[in-house]
Amino acid sequence: MGRAGRSPRHSTTHASMFSYPVTRRYPFRWITPVVIIGFVVATILFTFLNFVSTGYTLVNEESWNPNATVSSGVWMNHWPSFLVSKVEPSCEPINVQVGSEFFTNQTALRYTLTDVWQTSQGGAGAGNGVASSLTYFSNLIENCSVNSVEIDYAAMDRSASQFAYSEWGAVVRTYATCTILGSGGLTNFNITQEYDYVPSDISFSTLYTFLGTNFLSRNRTDKSSLWWGESLMSMYWTHSTYQMQTIRENQTTNDAPGIRKGTLYFYPNDDRTITNMTDPDFFECDYRFIIDKSQGAFDVVFPGTYGEYRSQTRLSTLVQQASYPNIWTEADALAKAAYSTVMTDLGQTSAKSNLLTDPASLSFFTTNFTEATRNIANAYPGPADRPYGTEDSGPLGTTPSVIKTKYLCQVPQRKPAGSLFVSILVADLVFLQALWFVFIYVVDMFFLRRHPERNHCEGCVVDARMRNLGPDTLPLTKEDAEVEMGGLRPRSSESRSRSVSRSRLMAQSMDMGNRDFYRP
Repeated sequence: MGRAGRSPRHSTTHASMFSYPVTRRYPFRWITPVVIIGFVVATILFTFLNFVSTGYTLVNEESWNPNATVSSGVWMNHWPSFLVSKVEPSCEPINVQVGSEFFTNQTALRYTLTDVWQTSQGGAGAGNGVASSLTYFSNLIENCSVNSVEIDYAAMDRSASQFAYSEWGAVVRTYATCTILGSGGLTNFNITQEYDYVPSDISFSTLYTFLGTNFLSRNRTDKSSLWWGESLMSMYWTHSTYQMQTIRENQTTNDAPGIRKGTLYFYPNDDRTITNMTDPDFFECDYRFIIDKSQGAFDVVFPGTYGEYRSQTRLSTLVQQASYPNIWTEADALAKAAYSTVMTDLGQTSAKSNLLTDPASLSFFTTNFTEATRNIANAYPGPADRPYGTEDSGPLGTTPSVIKTKYLCQVPQRKPAGSLFVSILVADLVFLQALWFVFIYVVDMFFLRRHPERNHCEGCVVDARMRNLGPDTLPLTKEDAEVEMGGLRPRSSESRSRSVSRSRLMAQSMDMGNRDFYRP
């Protein structure tokens, strides 16, 4: 009674801004196996997807064959792009600058790029669509045509080392036009090939041997046509230069002015029905020869020297007349050898005129090989020095060609094992957590909408009923009992224990209420 003036005791509890969920078990028997099986399946699936998408990094690599490099990751093409877009292999196209040299995958001759233009915008001559470089990505070289073959013969204007091999030399230039079909459409380009069997940087150490110059590689079995092309070009180079040397000696011996230099310009006959290269009129020939006279004077031999200009450009006429200098047959064979070798090296499989893919034509132009080898100077031809059919070589023919160059590529490379494990583990946990959230959301949404009372914990439901119905009467439905016990019917012992616990709880509550009531 002495404490009657004190205020009632109040119990205060701090409420944090953060909270924790109160859970209860789902009353469905299928939940447990579905979750376990789904977890295993999802883990395997996520691991595989994460391995594809994050298990590789792109590294730079140089490649001679970009198509093979890109196709090496073709298995990734079967997956959605958002998964593998960052690790798909790719190669950058190259720009072949005008004036630069290149060679093809046949690895025979070197070429110089001289013009590039778009067909749809005009031509190189018109100045429309002209480009400074050829954008190239392993495109097939197509529709090539040899426009002309020039042979420049020279004597005294050569180096001393060249003079040691042959008093006369020859530079063979082949002019061709080809096309490629790229992403920007059809592109034309002009190329020039230059051949000099005895170049200015030749060494004396190779005197009286096969020089093997100009050609990058040779294979008599797999690239038989090119092997014979090199043999023809070197043979007729050495033979025709020796003939020029003989002609000059004959002139000077007879105190007649000799030829100092000369140029022969071979171009396809206007009659395009002539496709047999054994025909002397396959080419027409324009020419200029400088006859060195005393005291700086000179004469010029050209088609007009012998009659009507047009008629004197026919090889058959010049050969029949034995027009001075009578070098027409040997030079014509050298020009046709250059023509066919370039077409073969450029991979023109459908070319109508190519003596290197026709056994009969090749036999015709190699028949005199044995005799030609007796009429050479100190530069020995090769690799073949006997007629076709007497040398062991592979089948004739060619395959499509591409420009041989290196491409900068990005290719996928697998991460180290440790880094790969960590990255996949982290990614798997993120995906599994997201999947679990979706699963809980879907189940709760459909389940709790029909049973809103199950949003409360089991203890809260029991306490609410105790407050409303009192300690002696706690009616529980069969469904409630199953929910509380996880779907199982309550045992009788558990029911009695629960009843005793509730009675105690009620007694304690009533006792505390009485104490507060009688407290002063």
